[in-house]
Amino acid sequence: MSKMFTSLMRDSEGEKVTWAQEWEKATIAKNKLFAVVDGAPNVKLIVRKMLESELVQRRKKVDIDNVYINTGSLKADGKRRPSGTLSEVVLYCLDNNVQPGYVVGGDGVFYLADTFSDKFKVPEFSIHDVESLVSSLSGELENTLQEELAGYWAAAAKATAVESPLLTNTQIFHQAYASVLTAELSLSVMTGAVPDFLGGRFAHLLNAAKSQGAFEVRLQPDEDYLGGPGPRFVLDNAERAGSEMKWINEDTGYVVHTPKYGFEYFSRSTELYKKLQARQASPTIEIECLKMSGSVISNGVDAHLKGQVESAASRLRNRQNFAGTLISELQNNQNMQVMRHAIETRFNRLFADLKRTDWPLWLKSATQVVQKRYAELEESMERYDVIYKAEFDKCFSFKDYVLRSFAAWSDSALGEALDPEVIQVHSSYKLQVGGRTIEQEESRTLTEYLVVGLHDDGHRANITLKRTPPGSRLSVNALEQWLTNRSLRMEFVASLPASTSAGFQQAYRDYLNSQMEFALFVARNSGYYSEKEAEVVQRGLAGDPSVLIRGLKIKNQSVALKEVFVFMVAGIHNGFLLFLKTPEGKFQFQKFPEMYEMNRWLEAALSVDRNYAETLIHPEYLNDAGKLMGTDRAKVHYKYELDNRFADLFAGGMKLLSDYAPIAYRAEVALHKTIAPIGYRFLGNNGRKRYARLTTELKALSVVDARENGFPSFERFTYDLIKQEIEIILRSKGRVVDVNPDLIMVQTVEFRKSITDLLLEGISFEASHPAYATKDDPKYFVTGGHPVMAELDIRHLSALSKTFRPGDRYTEMLKKVYLDKGDAGYAFKRAVHAKKIRCQMHCSAVSDFIDGRISPEILTALQRVIDDLKESGGYLSIADNISEGDEGLYKFNIGPLGLMAASDRTVEGVYIFRLKLGAEFYDYLYTPDAPDRATFRPVGEFIQSIRFRYGPFRDYYSGRILLVDQAVINEYFDRIVATVDSRPPVKTQSRAKLPDLYTFHNERVRRVLSDIDERTTSLKEVVAGLIYDNVMKVANLISLVVPPIGTVVVAVQMMKSIYDASQADRRGDYSAAVGHLKDTVTSLLTLGKAAAAG
Repeated sequence: MSKMFTSLMRDSEGEKVTWAQEWEKATIAKNKLFAVVDGAPNVKLIVRKMLESELVQRRKKVDIDNVYINTGSLKADGKRRPSGTLSEVVLYCLDNNVQPGYVVGGDGVFYLADTFSDKFKVPEFSIHDVESLVSSLSGELENTLQEELAGYWAAAAKATAVESPLLTNTQIFHQAYASVLTAELSLSVMTGAVPDFLGGRFAHLLNAAKSQGAFEVRLQPDEDYLGGPGPRFVLDNAERAGSEMKWINEDTGYVVHTPKYGFEYFSRSTELYKKLQARQASPTIEIECLKMSGSVISNGVDAHLKGQVESAASRLRNRQNFAGTLISELQNNQNMQVMRHAIETRFNRLFADLKRTDWPLWLKSATQVVQKRYAELEESMERYDVIYKAEFDKCFSFKDYVLRSFAAWSDSALGEALDPEVIQVHSSYKLQVGGRTIEQEESRTLTEYLVVGLHDDGHRANITLKRTPPGSRLSVNALEQWLTNRSLRMEFVASLPASTSAGFQQAYRDYLNSQMEFALFVARNSGYYSEKEAEVVQRGLAGDPSVLIRGLKIKNQSVALKEVFVFMVAGIHNGFLLFLKTPEGKFQFQKFPEMYEMNRWLEAALSVDRNYAETLIHPEYLNDAGKLMGTDRAKVHYKYELDNRFADLFAGGMKLLSDYAPIAYRAEVALHKTIAPIGYRFLGNNGRKRYARLTTELKALSVVDARENGFPSFERFTYDLIKQEIEIILRSKGRVVDVNPDLIMVQTVEFRKSITDLLLEGISFEASHPAYATKDDPKYFVTGGHPVMAELDIRHLSALSKTFRPGDRYTEMLKKVYLDKGDAGYAFKRAVHAKKIRCQMHCSAVSDFIDGRISPEILTALQRVIDDLKESGGYLSIADNISEGDEGLYKFNIGPLGLMAASDRTVEGVYIFRLKLGAEFYDYLYTPDAPDRATFRPVGEFIQSIRFRYGPFRDYYSGRILLVDQAVINEYFDRIVATVDSRPPVKTQSRAKLPDLYTFHNERVRRVLSDIDERTTSLKEVVAGLIYDNVMKVANLISLVVPPIGTVVVAVQMMKSIYDASQADRRGDYSAAVGHLKDTVTSLLTLGKAAAAG
């Protein structure tokens, strides 16, 4: 397990993080700082604006990109007679410090290149004007650059969010610079460069607005900004007084920060001085540390801003002193290359030091030669990994494809270059339920909105575009017209080439070879592989025919697992060297004496981690690859079995491992085709739009249903009742107190509990009159600053303990709030639950169709039955018999049927869809939230799923049976498990038909009431389980920014391609995709309380 550190970064100070998490945040902070600097005015554009402005002042109507300076064949100084467009010539002269000297009569200004015809000569604009322009611009450039920089840093920054306060670019730079420095300090503590116990102290000194312990390091003579390393400072732990730091031999602790070496710790200032002095080019350079008048951050920001301006002037005044062209040098200065280079250097050193903290013991104790080679191979591996990811993204980045498609459209249709990552789309969708209007509002980036697509006609959401550039022609109407007949998911899948490019193949070869070389080096030098074993791998990679390279495969499947290679010597049946990617996402070599042991090891790794299995198993075979196991729903998992025969990696005979690239490519193509599976494509344009709309409705209905029909927690319900009872007692005695029952403690010889816990647990006690109480008699007292209540007698609390009965009151509340037809909110509660169930069924049917679990005919029949379900609440006559009935929806009754419908044993929430296709009937079970993620399945699978005693379905169905029926049903299940006879499928019964969705609400509440009456655990646990299950379902649904299609596997793959394409085969944190689940759950947990409060 990775070591945890305390973060010192801004915005996350105090959080427990690993160094990898801190590094990721630090990299983001660094990139934000660079982005602020990169926003500075572009020098080339500044020169062009100056040129155009100068021409306007001179009243010369000249297009700087469409007039040409053409030079004759005279052999005068060619360097001073540049040719090209006016803008090119001016930039060349400024770039190369050239004052042009053209030849009159031989050179001129024309409308066309390579011509000297008078009819194409530009009137009233001569080569003398060109010379004059260059001279004028050269003299004005310094002042103009200073004005442009001053204007940029004083200007308001672009808001990163709607709620962001308006800040200047300087203020944003200040914040970003502070974030980088605190990140650097935090990482320095993690490397051990700064003692952990002093990290917080130095972070405080670093962030202080004004600190006695902050000193600026100055050199005499000082270097200029260009030649020097940049701002340097010292933090004194002791915060000594005085304007200048003294070099003393006291062990109090100092941190010095230099642009080249970052943060370094010294216990004594004399040691610090010796180190600084040793790094100077000359021993005559004097070092002094002067106390800062402001903060460390402000001092650094001011130094860089001042250096930026001074460096521009220095470059313009000393053009002959640098090798590069002027414009590029000035642009580097605009981008603060001095600061940027220093930060990159320090971060690179920090990253190397951080990785060393994770070095295994064998490497830490290895020779310097081994350590050096390890670092070289690791660096090479990381470099090839970056190259491969870039090639990977060219082929498989769904996000890049969406951005390219939008860019092409916006350029051709609008003539604009727009960034869909910046533009926000706010959508508002309204639907009528039970006489009320429900509105679902969502905010997405335009990129995310393009992936989701439009709703079907007549059900469009109301769209508002935000953060579009001023004057942009982008409109909702234009956007919807473009999206009307297209699906970017489908277009992306169709664009995937069947064969790989040469660039991808080479990048993949280098990537795989570097991974293997590094892993083999580790295996050999750690002592895990012997020299002989390492040699076998090397021979195999070199193409030695005596070494075989084979793959592994799932039993009864033909396709080998992705990037799993077994090296073995031909003719020898023991000693297998396995190379594969581990669940942590790193390639590694393993070894096994026998194939049996190797298979069992990998089977265990696959079975314990479904996500890991998904990275190795071909997506087309994934659903059939494992067997679902787990008798407890908390321990459900897939068990995989490998074939005891090796898989051939290459069709048509043995090839070099370097030829594996096309195979890896085809596997990625298959994986990314799941972004728009065949079933999704078969839906058609209108079907896909309808599905998008249904997912929006399901989000809205789920949230409202959770609010209206969510049960209040038993603890909160009891707390509120106790509070109310005690406050009534006190008011009757003339006292008004805001009572907190959790702070009223009752103490007896046997226990000491709050009155809340006491009544929740159903504990009663006797109390004597206070005048006659002994020291052992029950008493109460208040804690936590609660007001003293002399008017409250212990006998009042004793009476409550005997008569309160919170369980009975909770039951009464459920009946009154959720089942009373006279209640004002009853009709809406029932309607919203019915509408949600219908919507959920529709979404699930389409999802199963996309997964290929049901045919188009079954989908059509399911949709017909779902659409035919009523939402009236009126009485509908149902035949009271047990005949199978006609097409429709039925309760799922199992076990022996009762004499009447009321005594049938029903699986709550699971239904039978009886479908008629032609002259035949087909029965399908509706199993929401089933362990295997399938919602619709033939009813004949029920007996088989119960009979498999190691599977999760017995627990799934049992959990939906009334507690009162549990014993009978468990006996029924036991009989099924104990026999192997052929049993007919469970049949529908006419009396169990469900024509009206409004009945679902009442059935749900009655089931809860029944379970409360029959509970074997505490009521608190029963209610808490109901609330948690419901909240988690809703939270997972509404937190998805981009709704999934099909299975979770497909959903996650799409998220990876949108948010992190190059990491498609590595599990990671997709928080950008799934939103803030923690906040969602927190807010949903309060919904039951809101509903209870009315």
